[in-house]
Amino acid sequence: MSHLLGSRPERGAVPGAGSTTAGDVGDVRYHSSICKDERGPGQAMDLACTEREPRGRMRTLVIADEYPWPENSGSRVRLVTTLLALRTLGPIELFSVVPQGRQDFDPPDPEVMLENVGRAAYDQTGAGLGPALARPWLPFSLSIRERPAVQALLGEFVSGRYDLVWLFGIRSWLLAGDPSMAPTVLDLYDLEDQKIRARLSVPEPPKTSVTQRMRGWAARQYSEEEARRWRRLQIRAGRDVSSVVVCSQLDAERYGGRRADTLAIVPNGYPLVDVPTELPPVGTPPVILFQGTLRYPPNAQAARFLVGEVGPAIRELVPEARIRLVGLSTPALADLDDPPEVALVGQVDDIGIELAGADIVLVPIRFGSGTRVKIVEAFAHRIPVVSTTLGAEGLGAVDGEHLLIGDDPDALARACAQLLSDEALRTRIVDAAYELFLTSLQRDRVEDAVRTVARSAVAT
Repeated sequence: MSHLLGSRPERGAVPGAGSTTAGDVGDVRYHSSICKDERGPGQAMDLACTEREPRGRMRTLVIADEYPWPENSGSRVRLVTTLLALRTLGPIELFSVVPQGRQDFDPPDPEVMLENVGRAAYDQTGAGLGPALARPWLPFSLSIRERPAVQALLGEFVSGRYDLVWLFGIRSWLLAGDPSMAPTVLDLYDLEDQKIRARLSVPEPPKTSVTQRMRGWAARQYSEEEARRWRRLQIRAGRDVSSVVVCSQLDAERYGGRRADTLAIVPNGYPLVDVPTELPPVGTPPVILFQGTLRYPPNAQAARFLVGEVGPAIRELVPEARIRLVGLSTPALADLDDPPEVALVGQVDDIGIELAGADIVLVPIRFGSGTRVKIVEAFAHRIPVVSTTLGAEGLGAVDGEHLLIGDDPDALARACAQLLSDEALRTRIVDAAYELFLTSLQRDRVEDAVRTVARSAVAT
């Protein structure tokens, strides 16, 4: 497989500034990007490749079930934060295991100073009933049939000795993780069992026929078993590593698969941005923003809930209100686009422009796990937030102090109307939320938590 990799970079080189190579082995696609010196006569080498070499002695391999660029989703923001923290401890390499068909990849950010970066694409078709029944810990929606190919590609990618392996996401452990290489940290940034249980709690329309009720019962039994399998898998993985990381105290309590001394909390964070200290007046018309990757099921369901149920309730109170849905979408959501009341914007190059034009960030999430980076993002940009209880959980944000919370269409609409009409309330909410961001959720503080976990794992 060495023909897939091209030459390896010099230690300290940064991918993204030079050539790329790619190839296929079976159903798994490999991509490697390395830094090259392409100076002309008399030209200085790019500082990203020389003077910004990482300092320290800890050499880290990050294996992730996500690729971090462009930085346009909560998981990508978290992965970039992790890489930025680890690069201050020493050289890092990134091997991403991503679903086939993904095309939204930008070159690596030179600021991260990766020594090498590779991607392996896998078929995300589920295991099927037979293989899953033979393994009570394997969710029906996951398959391990491509694990040998992914691990072979990982074997071609790695070189030398690592002081730390950082696994980002449960799929990275399942498909490519090899904790025997070095002390290993597993970041469970999503607890998939909790996501399923939260979805099962969302009210559904009543089923009128016997057939509908039987299908509904069968679907619920399937989902409950899937949640149990995800929990078994998460606990099994946790027993195989040095330390497990989750993003909130709430998730730590829900996980329950590790001793307290080997379970760490690394919150989701967001970089400090340059925003006006004075809150601008509400626009005409007022703009309510829901931002996020709309192909992600919790966000897709929230977008439908917002447009179909919350939006009409908002317009009863604020008739001129406009809703903007911003983020990578799918054709299945095309019917939500209903200008001028609702704009399905899709992915944008600069989310800051959308945030600057928003009067409220509304987060009508009704199922999911982890914590919502979109709320931290709004706090960082000094935009008032309205959210469901689940949407705001785990951040330490308090209803009436840092944001307003509602769990049904009328309550969410009333909260939006309040923040659009009460300037003193808007200012108080935004100031408190921004202070929470600065003290607990700013990227620099989250990086400190990552470094603490990394040093502790290596020391033990």
